[in-house]
Amino acid sequence: MSGTPSRPRARLRRFVVACAAATLALTLVACGSPGDDATSQATGTSARTVQTPDGPVQIPAKPKRIIGLSYAAAWLLDAGVSMVGVTDIDENALTEQQRAQIKKVPLVGEGNELNLEKIVSLWPDLIVISAPKRVTFPIDKLKPIAPVLSYGIGDPDELLPTSLKVDDAAGRAAAGEQTKKTYTDKLAELKAKYADKLTGKKWAIVNSGEAGKFSVYTASSWLGIVLKDLGVTWAPVKGVDGGDFSFDKSFEEIGTLAAADVILVDGDEPGGSPSAETATLLGQQNWKALKAARDGQVHPIRGFFTSRYQEAVRILGDIESFLPSL
Repeated sequence: MSGTPSRPRARLRRFVVACAAATLALTLVACGSPGDDATSQATGTSARTVQTPDGPVQIPAKPKRIIGLSYAAAWLLDAGVSMVGVTDIDENALTEQQRAQIKKVPLVGEGNELNLEKIVSLWPDLIVISAPKRVTFPIDKLKPIAPVLSYGIGDPDELLPTSLKVDDAAGRAAAGEQTKKTYTDKLAELKAKYADKLTGKKWAIVNSGEAGKFSVYTASSWLGIVLKDLGVTWAPVKGVDGGDFSFDKSFEEIGTLAAADVILVDGDEPGGSPSAETATLLGQQNWKALKAARDGQVHPIRGFFTSRYQEAVRILGDIESFLPSL
């Protein structure tokens, strides 16, 4: 994967280093892009065209030195891709094996704050980005270094389908489909075994926000997409119409959750215990008066913000643990 660069690749490196230096004085984009031909020569591979929201991009048919940024880093890790660089990943969402693996991969930044010189030094032949659309990456400065695939996420329910596109671009379409199959198989198992619990009870998802407020999440939210796939019956909540993925309410409006038989709440702490903000919400007297609270059917869920099929599978396991008690 490392090896000695060919002469064309060496010329490309000198070109990119010059561009990176220009970034410090002016902007890297002023140097222009080496183009698809140079990319193919440098990688020594054939190319293929991938469709992205920004249009078609030519990439190596079999990329060898991939950098994954934001969501893409975790997706590629799940697909078994050995990346040469990543941005920071929430290690709490990784398996022990993945945590050990990711510690060996150089960090090229945090969030959208990137170290361009570090990226250049890693000789990437493909850079893959997936992040919320509101988060801006310096794509024009990355393009002269390697082909860039950028997938902006508008709503949470776009995450899982986009992960399959990223896996395909990295040459791991089969691995991506396998993670999806593991998820859909688990869905089918739970729906067959607990159909009455899923459809016969009314479900709600709640996340505590800033002081004195909480959010009710819909079927298009991070965790909502899992419940939607399970086919649950949603509890009617006044002022929540499903047109967005979340609706903010004050503590005084906790009573709007009265129809819910089961409430899932944010459990970011290890082991699924409520986060500090959630504990404050659950301590409110009008919360304790809710049917779900009285019946012991308020359940903290780890990985509340689902962005990966592996996380979704684990969440199904957490849900399965209390389904018999409903």
